[in-house]
Amino acid sequence: MWKALRVLFIGLVITGAYYSFDMAFWPSGPNTKMLLAGIGFLWYIFDSFRAGKRVPFSPILLGSALLALLYSVINLIAVDLNNTSDYSYATYLISFFTWVFCAYPAVALIRLEHGHVSLRLLVLYLTGVTLFQCISAILIDQNQAVDDFVNTIVAWDVKLTQESDRLNGFSTALDPAGSRFALVLIMIMAAISVDKEIKERPSELYFLIASIFLITALGSMISRTTTTGAAVGLFVLILYSLGGRAAETRSMGRIISIFVAFAVIGFSVGVYLYNTDPYYYEVFRFAFEGFFNLVEKGEFTTSSSDILQTMWVWPRDNFGWIIGTGLYDNWVYGSDIGYCRFILYSGLTGFTVFALMFVFLAYRFMVKYPEYRLMFLAFGAMTFIIWIKVSTDILMIYTFFFWLTPEDEDYIHSHSIAPSAA
Repeated sequence: MWKALRVLFIGLVITGAYYSFDMAFWPSGPNTKMLLAGIGFLWYIFDSFRAGKRVPFSPILLGSALLALLYSVINLIAVDLNNTSDYSYATYLISFFTWVFCAYPAVALIRLEHGHVSLRLLVLYLTGVTLFQCISAILIDQNQAVDDFVNTIVAWDVKLTQESDRLNGFSTALDPAGSRFALVLIMIMAAISVDKEIKERPSELYFLIASIFLITALGSMISRTTTTGAAVGLFVLILYSLGGRAAETRSMGRIISIFVAFAVIGFSVGVYLYNTDPYYYEVFRFAFEGFFNLVEKGEFTTSSSDILQTMWVWPRDNFGWIIGTGLYDNWVYGSDIGYCRFILYSGLTGFTVFALMFVFLAYRFMVKYPEYRLMFLAFGAMTFIIWIKVSTDILMIYTFFFWLTPEDEDYIHSHSIAPSAA
């Protein structure tokens, strides 16, 4: 009983970090990410001094922080040269460390509860909280009492959620939700391919494979970016299944067989609900609009992709291309596209540094965890795919890995298939 409550508490902490939200009883106060970052910073200082480390930073954290600092400086210069007061990304270094330290309590609690932190544990916890977000979206949309209860905990931008006319999870919605769901799907498919413990635990393997289809279906009802993550994750799964020694290839063959079986079951249930329930007819048509249009009209299009085609807005002069216009906030250029908004804000100078930070993170973690190099490569790809649609980043998924100790890293290496198999 106590163990279950401790595990649930860790899940709540991860929800507050990864799916952060403003609290209904204090909407103007710090959100859960900020509060956890404050706790995480103090906890990290305490742990560091207790271990005699004198507050060290890992090379990956230090390198990415320096790039975040450089990006902030460039944005400050863009604001100054353009004589604006838009500091949206000029303070990115603060946002960077807020994300970094808000993950520390979750990682520390996992270590206290389980004795170590592994990719398997991170995947199981992230899968659990993501399923919670997805399932809660259906409950909130269909049950007013549940919606009212959630609104006593989470402060929502009511106008935004009503105008979008989309489902929202307990504490996440729209493209930020889809981006996070997509990253979790990629992690799941990498973990079931690489982690030996998951392969040896049928209950965990079945849970994770079933979660892939649940998150893909329900998550796409919230944001169709989820489907992109499912496609990238499936590509990762296929690549893992093609490599390795004979014994590992047989193991992947078993996993693929289970995956296909769940796919058939999931598709059958989906078809049944689509044809018998008007509610699911509507939400499925939204979630997989591109596929319906492909079958019915012969082209893969969605209403949102059609709108995006009208949002490509670029600087009008060389100065704008170099250092931007210093404007980002309040949807000033009427574009959601990340590439446009970042370049319009601080030009190719700022965008190049920002993009380089995520290339650096993906590459350094690929080198550090060669067994999971395809996963981190997929994270790197998702950075640039997401920017086609929205101006958000995926720093939050890397922050959990910043806090892994050498002992955690050794555990991950010893419980993973050989790098050559990936």
